[in-house]
Amino acid sequence: MRIAALILALLPLPAFAQCPGGTEVFSCPAGKKIIEVCTLNGAVTYSYGPKGKPDLSLSVPLQDADYTPWPGVGRAIWDSMAFHNEGYTYEVWASYDKLDKNAVWEGGVNVLKGEALQAQVSCNKGSVAGDLSGLINAKEAIGQCWNTKSFAWQTAPCP
Repeated sequence: MRIAALILALLPLPAFAQCPGGTEVFSCPAGKKIIEVCTLNGAVTYSYGPKGKPDLSLSVPLQDADYTPWPGVGRAIWDSMAFHNEGYTYEVWASYDKLDKNAVWEGGVNVLKGEALQAQVSCNKGSVAGDLSGLINAKEAIGQCWNTKSFAWQTAPCP
C-alpha cells in the first residue's frame, strides 16, 4: 500500500461525504458541488452534485471498473477512474506532486465525448479526501490484479 494512501485512510472522512453504507475512496467539493467515488455491494459509484442530491450518479460492477492505478514512476503520484455513460466518459482523477514540499492532493473530473474534452471540474484547493487507490484493494479482493506489462486488469495471477 502506498504511504500516501495509508495516511489518507487514517484521516477522518470530511463532512461532505455522500456514501451512505458504502466506502468512500475519493471525494472533494468542487465549487458548491461534491465529486465522490464510493464502493458498495460489488460496485463502484461516481456522483456529482449538491450534497445529498447529486445531479449525476453512475455505477459500474467492480470487475468492470475502468480504474488506472499509478504506474510507480514520474514526479506525480496519480490515478484515475473512468465512468462511461451514453457516449460520455467521466474521468475522476487524483494527483500529488511528490517533489513539491508544499504540494497538496489535487483532483477533479474530466468530461469527454469520445476523445474530445467537453468540460473539466477541479476540486477546491486542499479539499481532496482519498486518492482512488482504495480501488486497488477492492479489485484484488475480487481476484483481479493489475498487469504492469499490458496496463490492464486481469484475473490473477499477473506476470
